[in-house]
Amino acid sequence: MRCTTSLGLLAAVVIAVPAVGQSWNSDDRLGSDSSSADRLDARGGMNPIRALLLKPVESVAWDGNALGDIVEWLKTESEGKVNIVVQEKALAVESIDMDTEVTLEMHNTTVAEVLNEVLDSISDIDPLTYVGSGTKLKISTKSDFDKKLFTRTYDISDVLVKIKNNRGSPQIDLQQQQQGSGGGGGSNGQARVQSIFSGQGGGGGDEDEDDEGEDEERSTEIMEFIRMTVEPDTWQENNGLGTMNVFNRQLVVRNTLTVHEILGGPFHFDE
Repeated sequence: MRCTTSLGLLAAVVIAVPAVGQSWNSDDRLGSDSSSADRLDARGGMNPIRALLLKPVESVAWDGNALGDIVEWLKTESEGKVNIVVQEKALAVESIDMDTEVTLEMHNTTVAEVLNEVLDSISDIDPLTYVGSGTKLKISTKSDFDKKLFTRTYDISDVLVKIKNNRGSPQIDLQQQQQGSGGGGGSNGQARVQSIFSGQGGGGGDEDEDDEGEDEERSTEIMEFIRMTVEPDTWQENNGLGTMNVFNRQLVVRNTLTVHEILGGPFHFDE
């Protein structure tokens, strides 16, 4: 008989997933759950992209300024420490170019919040966003960034044990993770992941011969739940490219950066 316990428990958590925002959108997205080490580069100083995005801004007042002018402003604010790269071909698909006009007035804010408002103001169907890696901050469309797939592994041992013991819902809060998403992509280096699956377990307990079969059934239901609630169209089962498998209580996911940031929180890459 098909066991529905795990799916029922998983469905009890908050699964509201708001629209994906820009990287480093607020203090929460800037990694309030991060250790101090995540905020440092290889030389022991603050990562230049983080430093730029956290930089206070007294005021900006743009009235029909070209997007190119805003990019130059970013370069000036970075003091030459961050390379600002605009994927102009991807933006052109959305009828956006460096001459697109920006009107914005903000006070007592940060570079991150200014950049977010700028991109939101000129985005239409395909949202503009940005991803930081090393010393490069790349601006493009969400669909452009989502062309690249990343493979990450998540430990689901705690969730499986929680379901087995039926001691309450495993704390898989997709809303919290989505609010924290966007913490810097890139293909190099290691990612620090604050997973929705971690830190919630109640201990391993005794193993028996039935555990393997039970784990497989629970794992299948967990994967079904994720496919239904996290960017459904991106999964292979729904004609997407993303894949997901479980091996030895490790959930191996290959999908877009957006999916990984919902599952695992902000990624902090060091080149």
